Amino acid sequence: MEALKQTFQECGQGHVFEHFQSLNEKEQADLIEQAKGVDPQRLNEIFETSTKDQEPSSADVEVIEPLKDGVVSQKDIDGGKCEEWRREGLEMIAQGALGVLLLAGGQGTRLGSSKPKGCYDVGLPSGKSLFQIQAERIRRLEVMAGDSKSLRWYIMTSQATDKDTREFFEANTYFGLKKDQIVFFSQGMLPAVTEDGKIIMESKGKIAMSPDGNGGVYVALEKHGIFEDMKKHGVEALDCCSVDNILVRLGDPVFAGYCKSSGIECGARVVAKSYPEEKVGVFAQKGGKLHVVEYSELDPLEASASDPGSGVLKYNWSNICLHYFEREWLARVSSNLSKGGSYHIAKKKIPSFDTKVPGIKLELFIFDTFPMAKNWGLMEVKREEEFSPVKNAPGSETDSPDTARKHVLALHESWVTRRDGIIEGEGGIEVSPLVSYAGENLEWVKGRRFRAKDNITSTES
Repeated sequence: MEALKQTFQECGQGHVFEHFQSLNEKEQADLIEQAKGVDPQRLNEIFETSTKDQEPSSADVEVIEPLKDGVVSQKDIDGGKCEEWRREGLEMIAQGALGVLLLAGGQGTRLGSSKPKGCYDVGLPSGKSLFQIQAERIRRLEVMAGDSKSLRWYIMTSQATDKDTREFFEANTYFGLKKDQIVFFSQGMLPAVTEDGKIIMESKGKIAMSPDGNGGVYVALEKHGIFEDMKKHGVEALDCCSVDNILVRLGDPVFAGYCKSSGIECGARVVAKSYPEEKVGVFAQKGGKLHVVEYSELDPLEASASDPGSGVLKYNWSNICLHYFEREWLARVSSNLSKGGSYHIAKKKIPSFDTKVPGIKLELFIFDTFPMAKNWGLMEVKREEEFSPVKNAPGSETDSPDTARKHVLALHESWVTRRDGIIEGEGGIEVSPLVSYAGENLEWVKGRRFRAKDNITSTES
């Protein structure tokens, strides 16, 4: 206890224990346990680096440039090449070399739910949650890979969602997957600080904490022993995605095969902007390194300008949080961040005792580390096939349960009609992920009739 207090004192954060003697025994134990999870020296380094980087000098400002290469599009590649990548990706899955990393720390607050977002049912005919849909896609991938090892699924929760997520999976018998192939771990937390870097106390016996952003995944992977687990099971790379994308192709073998065969250590699937002025983060270059640039960082005229030669927008490739990471690259990034690093500063009013005080929350985004990648690559995919996030309240015009449901039913209808299946009525149809991962395995629907909004659960449907 004294050594812990001394560490905080030496880092200028001794006030954390200012009211320690006035706490009861349980409150003292809780504060000690919470303080053990905080590295005050690292916190100070992050704060100093982050605040310094907020106002760079003119000499430090890097010019933003469009990507000149490094982007492939499936529509421009012959089918033979895509099939070659698919086979290589499926071989990775069969050998246990590819795992899936799911970012699942968010709650469904904007959806009207206090549960983890992955528990949410958007209203498909099957009534399946986002977690179930994703689990069943993994099960289908394992079938496609043939005699394969179980695909390792790493699910990053948060302090707010960890318990409920674990209980949801257990209550649903892990959706048919093996319990031991799923690894849950929680993203980190950082203390909120004052504008001069002092830890804010929520109460006399509690530090004000907040999630460290989805970029906290890098440090969390090391902290929770995920790298060791990956080595133990032969996992060489991770396909990373966000829980709220209902169309996500977890462990996409085409993308994994492309990255593996191209020696890519950090890759991303991207979609073209819907329209020139769309307010999304886009991939670009600064100093020859890969960056995700927010729309607010670009001059509006430049953001909507097209390349004279190709007619394509200069800044066209939207970030949709579909990534590929080599294990060794992840470990290097984690090691670098464990020493500090520059985080985003969010100025907020922080609850402290009986009031709110001006403070700072420190967050890292998952793409902040991309400039560390020497070998990177992007693959354009079709928005209507791979990206439909569930973020906004039911009834919203975009990114809502309603739009997600519509997109799933429309996509699956296209799978069936492409194989000459007949759908009677309007509204689309649902195809179980256990039947088809991405439109394959549907030759049998030719000439068969289905009612709109049916749920095709097997080849006997």
